[in-house]
Amino acid sequence: MTAERELSLSESQFNKIRGIIHDSTGITIGDNRTSLLLSRLRSRLRETRDEDFKAYIARVTSDKAELQELINRVTTNKTFFYRTPRIWQHFRDVAIPAFMERNTRRPMRIWSAAASTGEEAYTAGMILEHTRSTQEGFDYRCTGTDISSKVLKQAEAGLYAVPALTQLRADGADLFDRFMGGDDTAGYKVDTQIRGRTTFKLHNLLKPLPGGASFDAVFLRNVLIYFTPEDQEAILRNVHTAMAPDAFLYIGESESIARLRTDFAIIEPMIYRPAPKRGKPLT
Repeated sequence: MTAERELSLSESQFNKIRGIIHDSTGITIGDNRTSLLLSRLRSRLRETRDEDFKAYIARVTSDKAELQELINRVTTNKTFFYRTPRIWQHFRDVAIPAFMERNTRRPMRIWSAAASTGEEAYTAGMILEHTRSTQEGFDYRCTGTDISSKVLKQAEAGLYAVPALTQLRADGADLFDRFMGGDDTAGYKVDTQIRGRTTFKLHNLLKPLPGGASFDAVFLRNVLIYFTPEDQEAILRNVHTAMAPDAFLYIGESESIARLRTDFAIIEPMIYRPAPKRGKPLT
């Protein structure tokens, strides 16, 4: 392979790679991200022993496993437990009680749609497990999905280092003390009851979620910013189809869907519900 210092990514190669990424995930790589892409893929070319990006592009287009490796390397997966406490307070104080008023015969279903390494899905699980322990007959199921197979393996393990837990320890100390076991050196593992009710699977948000589940709350946070408005609308259509009529949708602090064509009605910043049918009030 060409020495690392000589490795370069031409404009046409950059466009081909970001086209592959968009076709596979819907994620848009900006025009000014050549250096970022090069830095994330340089070590991969060293591992595959491809001489240059022309050879690597040929590999990616003919090898599904390598395509998944490309996706794993270029996606951003920064997250942590109890991110944006106001969202979790609404989930605990509004979404869960609203569900219990309407449903007593089935589990509450939660979808963490850009789950990354699992902190969001497990945060929801902690709050739900607390409810299960205090409300007779209540149960739940959490589903976490992501486009990266690498982060999903970490999520399934349910083991976390101290930095991911800082917010939880500060604003959800009771949840941390009850549902995380371990220490600062070896890390902390999520409670077995929560992990047993949480599943993770690979999923592209631009495609409908298989299974036909009707979710009572969907967390779609800090992911729409990576898509074009057209693709955002396509994702939101898929999410809407997977939601119960009276469910809640949570998005990220830096995101808004106000200017998009969607079937959602805003409740308050970052919190939405499926828009009611004409003549039916939003409850």
